[in-house]
Amino acid sequence: MNEQAVHLLPEVEAILATFKRRSGFDGVEYDVKPRGDTQAVVLQMANPTERFFRVLQEAKSEVDRDDAPTVTIQKRIPRNRLQSPEAKYLLQTLSESLNISRFSFKEDFFARYTKSVSNAEAQITAAANHIVFGRRGAGKSSLLLYALRSRDAEAQPSAWIDMQVYESRNDNRVVLDILIDVLQQLQGFIGSSAYAQVVSTIQRLRKETELTDDQIRKFLPEARSLFAAVVARAKNVFIFLDDFHVIDILSQPKLLGFLYSASRGSNVFLKLSAIETLTRSWDSKTHTGLQVPHDAQTIKLDYNLTMPDKAETHIEGILDAHAAYCGLPSVRFLCTSGDVLSRLVWVSAGVPRDALNMFAQAMTKGSTEGRSLVSVTNVNVAASEMVSQKLRDLEVDVPESAIEGDLASALERVKDFCIKRERKNAFLIEIRNDAFYQNILKLVDLRLVHVISEGITVGEAGRKYVALILDYGFYTGIRAAQSVDLFNKQTERVAYKDLRKLPVFEP
Repeated sequence: MNEQAVHLLPEVEAILATFKRRSGFDGVEYDVKPRGDTQAVVLQMANPTERFFRVLQEAKSEVDRDDAPTVTIQKRIPRNRLQSPEAKYLLQTLSESLNISRFSFKEDFFARYTKSVSNAEAQITAAANHIVFGRRGAGKSSLLLYALRSRDAEAQPSAWIDMQVYESRNDNRVVLDILIDVLQQLQGFIGSSAYAQVVSTIQRLRKETELTDDQIRKFLPEARSLFAAVVARAKNVFIFLDDFHVIDILSQPKLLGFLYSASRGSNVFLKLSAIETLTRSWDSKTHTGLQVPHDAQTIKLDYNLTMPDKAETHIEGILDAHAAYCGLPSVRFLCTSGDVLSRLVWVSAGVPRDALNMFAQAMTKGSTEGRSLVSVTNVNVAASEMVSQKLRDLEVDVPESAIEGDLASALERVKDFCIKRERKNAFLIEIRNDAFYQNILKLVDLRLVHVISEGITVGEAGRKYVALILDYGFYTGIRAAQSVDLFNKQTERVAYKDLRKLPVFEP
């Protein structure tokens, strides 16, 4: 007997409403069995984990009656897996995972978090300055959030600044804007009179018509004294600057220099996330900023496709964590074969957020077609549609002048070489210190081309090449170019003998 056939008792409705609210699971299927004046309800899930049993018990405990209805959970295999409530819940969960902020997954963060391949968690939680580098979606913000949530659990003070708010800023007031944001977040650890005095100074300086570097330098000791007051009540302070690269690149060293002056030697540590080719942390001419490795350590999350086996293990682990959270046995439970995940990792170039986004799109495509499982074709189509999002990201991350000029030209030349001239999606380019190669590196960071080998020698000794793949979105799925020969179709670790056969792109 299903939920449509029997009118639920008010206390049963209350239990189910509380279960939905606390678990986040909407539309869970159940059977209802009349038992005299009460009812027995059996919730049906593909993979009822301990989380769901705990939430159900909490929901039942709120019904303060000796003869409370019997509500249990039973395992079952849904008839159409992509149409199941668990799959719909997974789509919602994946959507929530695509944009990370300090407010993401407050209670359930650690249940949904998958540790990095390089154990970067041990580094980011250490008492030191760090710059986390990686492409969009590589997990930079998630790593910062891991450190924040770890500190929250110990009631340690932190401040989180979303640098997108200050995009392209190059004025001195941005230092004051960031500092006042930080101090507001730390206000609970600061005496009210000292806090009011510093805020008053900041407000006065913000009204200056021409705010000079010297004026800021004279103010920084005041900010430093407030940080000292916070540290007196705690072990240390972490200041998270998420997406730091959106600040005007020429102004980045000076901004970091000011922030470091206020925090240095006071157990206040800066934790940045950024795209490497769009970041300049140190100005060697003025000796300003954070110098690596003396002032800050770097953490690099992105391995592109140089280690596809590890990338697949990591991405499958992330998807499995979300699947289990949503009542599914694993992500493979929704796939036609293991080839789906291999293709997903390859077309996403090992970028976790791209993989999650593509898999969600592939699920939607498969469900719309009436399929019960995700296929490789669904993944290919998702990759094709994803390239439009990447091009929009380019507009966010890179100045308009660069998009219209050399960077856009570099992308078009690579597309022409791969799709029209060589009809191969992979190629070699010599590692050189020139403008065109730097633009290629930016295209890598923007996920429009992807590294499959960071350095090989071809022909003449002493000349090293990097092996790259043009993003699959330009020639698969709805953008299919049947004549393009796909490199490494089996998505296995690449052999050097195959890399050396690739065509060489000559700028």
